Amino acid sequence: MHHRQAPSAALWSLAAAQRDLLTTAQAASLGLREDGLQRLVEQSNWRRLSNGLYDTAPGHDSPLKNAWTAALQVGEPSAIGGDAALALHGFDRRPAVPVVWVPDDRRPRSTTNARVRRDKIGRLGRRTGSPSRICVEDAVLDVGQRLGVESLVGLLSDAVRLRLTTLDRIRHSLRGRKRVRHRALFEDLLNDLVGVESTLEYVYRRDVERTHGLPKGARQKSLSAGTRSDVLYDEQAVIVELDGRFGHVDANSAFRDLHRDNAHAQRKMVTLRYGSADVRGKPCDVARQVSATLRDRGWLGSPVPCPRCP
Repeated sequence: MHHRQAPSAALWSLAAAQRDLLTTAQAASLGLREDGLQRLVEQSNWRRLSNGLYDTAPGHDSPLKNAWTAALQVGEPSAIGGDAALALHGFDRRPAVPVVWVPDDRRPRSTTNARVRRDKIGRLGRRTGSPSRICVEDAVLDVGQRLGVESLVGLLSDAVRLRLTTLDRIRHSLRGRKRVRHRALFEDLLNDLVGVESTLEYVYRRDVERTHGLPKGARQKSLSAGTRSDVLYDEQAVIVELDGRFGHVDANSAFRDLHRDNAHAQRKMVTLRYGSADVRGKPCDVARQVSATLRDRGWLGSPVPCPRCP
């Protein structure tokens, strides 16, 4: 007759590291047999998620717990991929069902908690973290292939802004793949995004600056202590600041912008500010105002009308 079993400290520690999840094999290795697991389930303390997987804290769900569920159900070797991998790396993504990559010779089935994909290009050799997830560059390329231009710009700029990778590393990974949908678009955007930190900055460069023949501004230049400006036309001492938010998050942000603008004004620099509605909705009006300001301050060029200009 077996003695009544209680979870050990080591078992609780492992469960905590796996967001409250345990496999039958893990429990057994730490002294908790099937009958002990069944007793905990019957007492409503634990919940059986699937054959061989148990949740020690039902009701405490999260994207990270979903990723652990997928990883433990599929087993090793494997790696979380897609949007779930991006979320694990620190991107703001909310995948419904995680993708899990496995070696090409494994044949586990997809479940309600995991979409299994077989890896043919070496993603697993570059996996990292716990639970294992494919590297940032692989995840960006996998997800980016199904995005539109602006969403892809946002993904690439977020990767760099969050300091999770660099444009050069993404470009290196891109060139290491034989097949990539929209490869030319990826290459163009990786070249265009040098110095750009947001989707709005990219749209300004594309629809305002380039389309209307304005001079090329410098990006993310520090002109005063502790600040960076989005676009600088140095010869004309004109600054363009772009803000995709609806207003400011707090008063401190507003005062910081005022102090920065005032400091630049003392140096005879003009600051023009535009929001998302201006750049996306009225790029021709923005171009006319920017070009007029540049000409007033010495630019000898002329703006070029685009097909959308009245």
